[in-house]
Amino acid sequence: MATALITPYVQPSGCISAFELTTITTSFESTLTTITVLASDAAAPDFSVCQPSLWDSGSTTDLFTFSPAVCPQDWTYYEMSSTKQYSAAYCCASLSGFEFRAPGYALPTPVLSPACARTITSGDTTITAPLASHTNTMGTFTEGMIVHRAWHVSWAESDLASMSPSLPPLTSGKYLATWEPGQIITDGAYDHHNGDNSGVRGWRSVLYFAAIGVPLIFLAFITCGGWLLCRKRIKRRAQQVPVNMELRAK
Repeated sequence: MATALITPYVQPSGCISAFELTTITTSFESTLTTITVLASDAAAPDFSVCQPSLWDSGSTTDLFTFSPAVCPQDWTYYEMSSTKQYSAAYCCASLSGFEFRAPGYALPTPVLSPACARTITSGDTTITAPLASHTNTMGTFTEGMIVHRAWHVSWAESDLASMSPSLPPLTSGKYLATWEPGQIITDGAYDHHNGDNSGVRGWRSVLYFAAIGVPLIFLAFITCGGWLLCRKRIKRRAQQVPVNMELRAK
């Protein structure tokens, strides 16, 4: 059963981030590129002490899954969405520059997926961390990506009254790419279905117009063109009658 976090989680004092150095190889237009990654190290001795209880319950895919829950203090909500049963979002440490996922890169371990990533360019920072091989060898990180596992939180509408901060009401079908506590979402904004099926109704209107309206317009165009052509022929024949009569008279 997932741990409930109805208020933002704050790490105990004295906790420090545990990271390890590794690399990943990515291919772009047949060119292989090796990228240095400073990855969150869940195997570090003090890692679990600085996490909520049961953060690692269940399978690898269920790591950092909490319900009902809100994101940790000063983190950003990503891919916030809702169904008829519950709402859900991913959480990343935005104040530290992390954004949800690392597009285009295969992460070094499934434990890090889905991930929050921050790109570091040369000269921004220098960090010393153990190598992923755990041989007690230290390495220096100066550029590449810093990655931590994204948290996954979910809640039901009935949970909202007891949760803090106040989360935006999500009607079924609403989707927010990002949301930060305190951000006001107006009624109807980001609704994909505005209730449950207005989006479907909108598409139905387009389909009805394509199936019925377009053929009717085309038929009217053909009919109008045919009427103008017949009128032109009748007018031409009327102009030829006096000429024919004059020829016969001669």
